[in-house]
Amino acid sequence: MKSHTVPEYRVSLPKELVADLARQPAALPEWRLDGDGLLSPETAARYQGVLAGLPRIGEFATTCHQLLGNPEGEGFAVLELAELLDAADSEEAGLRAVTALVSLIATPLRAFDRWPLWKPLGTNLTIDPMRATGSGYNPMHIDVVNSTLPPDYSALLCVRPDPRGQGHSLVSQVRRAVDRLGYADAELLTHPKYVDGAFFELTGVGEEWKPFPILDGLPPLEGFVRFTAKMLADADPADPYIKAARALERELITGQRRFLLGRGDMLIVNQHLCCHGREPLGAGQEDVPEHERRLLL
Repeated sequence: MKSHTVPEYRVSLPKELVADLARQPAALPEWRLDGDGLLSPETAARYQGVLAGLPRIGEFATTCHQLLGNPEGEGFAVLELAELLDAADSEEAGLRAVTALVSLIATPLRAFDRWPLWKPLGTNLTIDPMRATGSGYNPMHIDVVNSTLPPDYSALLCVRPDPRGQGHSLVSQVRRAVDRLGYADAELLTHPKYVDGAFFELTGVGEEWKPFPILDGLPPLEGFVRFTAKMLADADPADPYIKAARALERELITGQRRFLLGRGDMLIVNQHLCCHGREPLGAGQEDVPEHERRLLL
């Protein structure tokens, strides 16, 4: 008889916490952001006040911080929130409850001025129209890689998984990947030789850093490994700086973990410690009705 082992990075909500939190939508105000794109202190205080009286909330918060904040750990967690979303009176009420929960870990931030706090990441069928392998691919990276102050965490909530059963999430502990590099490659990554994309209409992430180093020399919980595979796509493969970045990419792939997010699963990544990405969705997305395709927030 085989036993089912839940991966150590998965965090479920106690049933009594789900029941109590689902009854709180009227007490949880709609989120309001301040001028820096952060959840306003007044809204955060209201959330903290409601959550403080709920059963086992301290245990939940401690588990999340242990998984996300240990420099020797993996630097990510998957929160299982499907029961909370199902128990809420509406999608909006469920999202308020989710926002309140993640505010225990860090202050929610809308970095991109044009986006809502929770931006829908749907299925873009124009990414690669010549192939039948689906879309939704996002190579290994950290978010807002070209800023002086990238967000400490990135959160992705799965509202609907891919009905084709693909689109696996990828994570890799980037500090361990760096430790496996040779000295010459690691030294090249400290040079400000890397550029990625445009930088505009961003709030709360400092200033544009262009060009930037991949390794900033700061301690793991203060600095970042500013990596994104996107910046390597059209680069000269003979460039020694690109070769060093490719070496890091290989180590990230060697150490990566791969899994599917189900409905209500939220992936939270500590960007000081971990890179993340997504594999392509299953083939035939054009045949799936839009309201049934994968949706991440």
